Amino acid sequence: MNYEILGQIRVSGRPGVSAPRARKIETLLAALLAKNNQVVTTEHLIGEIWGENPPARASAALYVYVSQLRKLLRGTPADAEDSPVVTSPRGYSLHVGIDELDADRFTRLYQEGRALHWDRSYGQAATVLRHAADLWRGPAFGGFTDSPDVQAYATLLEETRLECLELLMETELLIGRHREVVGQLSALAKEHTLRETFYEYLMTALLRSNRRAEALETFASARQNLVQQLGIEPGVSLRKLHQSILVGELSDAV
Repeated sequence: MNYEILGQIRVSGRPGVSAPRARKIETLLAALLAKNNQVVTTEHLIGEIWGENPPARASAALYVYVSQLRKLLRGTPADAEDSPVVTSPRGYSLHVGIDELDADRFTRLYQEGRALHWDRSYGQAATVLRHAADLWRGPAFGGFTDSPDVQAYATLLEETRLECLELLMETELLIGRHREVVGQLSALAKEHTLRETFYEYLMTALLRSNRRAEALETFASARQNLVQQLGIEPGVSLRKLHQSILVGELSDAV
């Protein structure tokens, strides 16, 4: 099986297998994926699906949704006895094998790329980190907001994604690919207006590309966003880089 949650939820791997379209069943699948290979109690799943006001026969409805999810994940009738949804005395779990979940592949690649970076194998690190970043197709779970567990897991994944992108950009600068990453850094700085690291790396990339004026404009934009949204000035690292540009010092810092 192949489960994809780094974007809209998708399921594949067997003939006839598809992601659910009904909202309650999609919520059930998302909640089980967020806690994959762990037993989630019936009571907890009811809370995830219906919140604080479940219907009178919520347990019976959950049983029906689990049965429908099993049917979707079985695929063809030949797989009728082979479902990854497992029943236990306390609730249900979704069995996810090694590398069957794209979020697990992303985490593994990010950790591998980070280790290569620490070992100063920057070329290899950049390749691995790029593969990790490319697994993302959009917001985790497609921006799904119905389940508290899913929201918490999505927030964790998004933070790890930003850490991966920061390390990737740093690594690309270390191997001299400043011109190649200007466009991506510009997009990241516009999307994450309070993430000072992206401004710093964009200024560095622009400076090394002989685009000093644009580097100074980037600092002005960063300062404006930070002051307007948080009421704070840019941090020490960003201010030092700005000063070095003003006095004409070419910075190799990343």
